[in-house]
Amino acid sequence: MKEICVVVRCFLLFVVLSFAITPSGMAQDATKLAEREQQLAGAVKGNKPAEAAEHAYALAALYKEAGKLDKAATYLGQSLTYSKKASNVEGQYRAHHELGRIYSTLRSYSKALDNFQSAVKAAHALQNKAFETEDLIQCAMTHAALDRPKRSLEPLTEALALALEQNDVDAQAKCYSLLATNYKALGDEKKATEYLAHYNAIILGQKNAREIRELTREGKQSQQLNARKMQELKQQIDQVESEKKLTESELLEQRMKLQQTEDSLRIVEEISVKRQLEIDLLNKDKELASAKIREQNALIEKEALFRSSVIVGILLVGVLALVLIVGYRRKIRVNKRLHQQNENIKSSINYAKRIQEAMLPRKDQQSKIGDSFVLFKPRDVVSGDFYWFFDVPNGHDDPAHNDIAFAAVDCTGHGVPGAFMSMIGINALNGIINRGVAETNAILDALHREIRTALRQEITGNNDGMDAALCIYRREKKMLEFSGAKNPLIYIQNNTLHQVKGDIHPIGGSKTKPTLSFKKHEIRVDVPTTVYLFSDGYRDQFGGKENMKFMSKRFSKLLLDIHTLPMTEQLAILDKTMEEWKDGRVQTDDILVMGIRLGSA
Repeated sequence: MKEICVVVRCFLLFVVLSFAITPSGMAQDATKLAEREQQLAGAVKGNKPAEAAEHAYALAALYKEAGKLDKAATYLGQSLTYSKKASNVEGQYRAHHELGRIYSTLRSYSKALDNFQSAVKAAHALQNKAFETEDLIQCAMTHAALDRPKRSLEPLTEALALALEQNDVDAQAKCYSLLATNYKALGDEKKATEYLAHYNAIILGQKNAREIRELTREGKQSQQLNARKMQELKQQIDQVESEKKLTESELLEQRMKLQQTEDSLRIVEEISVKRQLEIDLLNKDKELASAKIREQNALIEKEALFRSSVIVGILLVGVLALVLIVGYRRKIRVNKRLHQQNENIKSSINYAKRIQEAMLPRKDQQSKIGDSFVLFKPRDVVSGDFYWFFDVPNGHDDPAHNDIAFAAVDCTGHGVPGAFMSMIGINALNGIINRGVAETNAILDALHREIRTALRQEITGNNDGMDAALCIYRREKKMLEFSGAKNPLIYIQNNTLHQVKGDIHPIGGSKTKPTLSFKKHEIRVDVPTTVYLFSDGYRDQFGGKENMKFMSKRFSKLLLDIHTLPMTEQLAILDKTMEEWKDGRVQTDDILVMGIRLGSA
C-alpha cells in the first residue's frame, strides 16, 4: 500500500511540475511585476473585483514561473476572493484548479483536495465536462496520495462516466489505469484485472491508430520517391531532345558542305551521312518513347501503391471500429446482467435483515430490565452477533417480578452466514427457557447440545459455533448469575471494575466434546452495579494513528470512565469513539455492546 502511495505521489508531482516549471522571467522583468501590482491596487481601490481577480491571477502566474509557489498561492487566494465578489464562476474554477496543483506540488494534499473538489463544483456549474473530468481525476489521485484508495473510487467512477460520455479516450485510459491500481491496493484482484483489461484495450486501439498513420506516412514517402524518379526521367527526356536538336544542326552543316562538292562522291557521301543521321534520330526517338513509357509505368505504380495504402487503412479502421463496437455492446450486456444480479442479492439480503430484526428482542422486552442500552453495529447489512432478553419465571404471581435473562452472542462468521447462525441461536435459547431450564450454566450446556444437533456436526464435521456471555438477574435475591463461553463479563461497583472470565471452550463445533459443563458465577448486586456484555468486534477493530486494534485495556478504561453517565449518553460516547477510531477505515467485524444498570440507587 505504501509503495503504491509513493508511486501516485510521484505521478502527482510530475503532473504538477509539468505545468509549474516554465522559463523564469521574474528576475528579468521586475517591471512587469510592479505594473501588475499597481493595476491590482488600482482595481481594488476602484472597487472593480473582476479586474482585481484578473490582475491577482496574472501575478500568481508570474510567481509560479519563478518557482515562488507560496507567493503564487497567496495571489491565487486573492483572485478567488475577488472572483467570488464578481460572481465570476470561471475565475473561481481557475483559481481553485491552480491552487490544487500548487498544494499538490507542496505536498499539502488536504488543501489540494479541498481545492480540486471546489474546482469540480465550479466546472459542473460551468457545464464544462472536460474540466470536471480532469479535476475529478485529480481528486482521486490526491486521495491515493493520502493512502485512501477506497475514497478515490467514487471520483474515479464519476470521471469515467464523463469521459465515456465525451468519448475522451485519454481520460478513459487514465481512469481505468487508476481504478486498476486502487482496486489492487484494496486487494480486489478481480476488479483490478477487469479495469486493467479496459486500459490495455484503449492502449491497443491507440497503437493501431499510430500504425495506420505510419502506413499513411510511408505512402507519402513512396509518392515523393516516385516524384523524384519522374523528375529524373523528365531530365533524361530533355537531354534526348537537346541532343536531337544538336544532331539536326550537324546534319544541316553537312548538307551545306555536300552542296559545295561537284563530283558524284560528294552525292554518295551526302546520302550516306543523311541515312546515318536518320538512323540516329530514330534511335533518339526510341529512347524518348522508352522514357515516356517508364514515366507512365512509374505513375501507374504510384497510383496502385496509394490505392493499396488507402484500402489497407480503411480495412484496419473498419476492423478496429468493429472490435470496439462489439466490445462496447458486450460490456453493456454484462453490466445489465451484473446490475440485475446485484439488485437480486440486495433484495435477498434486505429480506434477511427484516427477518433478523423481527427475531431480535423488542424495546418493551429490553425495558423490563430497567436502565440499559444496546450498541448494535453489523459489519454488513445483517449480523452474526445478536443480543437477547427473556423473562424467567420464578414462582412470583406478578410477571413484572420475573427474573430476566440477557445475553450477548457472537456467532461464527458475519453477514448472511452469521445471520443464519444467529437465528438458530435465538430459537434455541427461547426453546431452552420455555422448557424450564433456568440456570445460566445449564442453559449454555443445553445450547451447546442443540447447536451440535441442529448442524449435525457429529456427521458433517461442521465446526460453526458461537461465543456467548449469558446472565440471569434474580430480582428478589439481588443476585446476578453469569456463565460464559469464551466471552467475559465486566461489572463496575464502587468505581472499581471487575472482570469475570468465561469458560475457554465455545458453544458448538465438531472439535468440542458432545457435552460440556459450563461454570456458573454469582455476583451480589445490592449496591449500584453497571454490567457490560459484549462481543469481540469493538476490541478487535483496527484504527487510530498506528492502525492497531482498540484492545481490551483501552475498552475497559473507556467503560470505567463513562459508567456513571446516563445509559443514552454511554451509548452515544461508545458509538462516537468507535467512529473516530475507525476514521473511515472498513469495519472488520460485527460490533455488539450491552450495558445494564442494576442494584438500588
